[in-house]
Amino acid sequence: MIAYVIRRLIQSFVVLLIVLLVTFTLPYLEPGGILAPAYIVLGTHANKVTVAQWGVQHGMNHPFFIRFWSYLTQVFLHFDLGHSFKQNMSVWQIIALYIPRTVWLALTSLLLTIFIAIPLGLVQASRRNTTFDYAATGTAFVLYAMPSFLLCILMLQTFSFGILHLPAQPPSGVAPWAMFTDPLPFVLPVACLTLLGVAGISRFMRGTVLEVLVQDYIRTAKAKGCSKRQVLFRHAFRNALGPIVTILGLSLPALFGGALIIESVFNYSGLGIQTVNAAQLLDIPTVLGITLLVSILTLMGNLLADIALGIVNPRVRVEAR
Repeated sequence: MIAYVIRRLIQSFVVLLIVLLVTFTLPYLEPGGILAPAYIVLGTHANKVTVAQWGVQHGMNHPFFIRFWSYLTQVFLHFDLGHSFKQNMSVWQIIALYIPRTVWLALTSLLLTIFIAIPLGLVQASRRNTTFDYAATGTAFVLYAMPSFLLCILMLQTFSFGILHLPAQPPSGVAPWAMFTDPLPFVLPVACLTLLGVAGISRFMRGTVLEVLVQDYIRTAKAKGCSKRQVLFRHAFRNALGPIVTILGLSLPALFGGALIIESVFNYSGLGIQTVNAAQLLDIPTVLGITLLVSILTLMGNLLADIALGIVNPRVRVEAR
């Protein structure tokens, strides 16, 4: 197990380097090249001499691989993500300010998704081809195919401007734990992100349980006189939980991606809307820092999912080779 974890850490580090390389290369493809952020900082009327001086001041006159090596050294040896061109503050300060809001939003939605999607998929599998199964499957298909921004707009139109008159957006400048002290303004953002997760996880849970229910050991359990509840929870659920753990680990990128759209629609000051603003303003250090952070969280989620799979299902043995 230890050898497997070490190997996965090395693989994750290689993937992280590739992500950083791609993200670091993208600004070179801008119409203004690597000096395009200078026109955002200095203004569109800045002359070429001023732009060139700004580039020299920020080390953008060096060749690509020298700049990339300097950035890797800065990040991994000195833990310095750089300084924001536009906001005039370090990238660590920006991340420390906004990431708790996004993390609480994503974790709350993930917990609700688990508590709703797994029992829902289990009940659907046990009541296959019934009216409840058809209704839940149809709803899941609609939610799974619906773009996240469209779901947010429909939820706003229905529950904020229509039936319940819920707050259309959380208050600005609130503390990260405000969703627990004043949860009403966060109902719609959390509900939208939860529904997007429930649609996919419940369908996967239903299919996995149905595959387990036709196995020989399920027939053996029924032949021994186990009740339907015992067969479903003691045998089918435990053996179907392994793939679900893996899917939950892989759902972290979708959570952060969905949070980006939802924060933009509901005007919630989190990491997602800061990523959009930084990309629009060509704030390269901020985009690189946020991309690095989300990549690390995604790779950690995948690694923890693989480890949890071996814990949940003892029959799974991770080989050292």
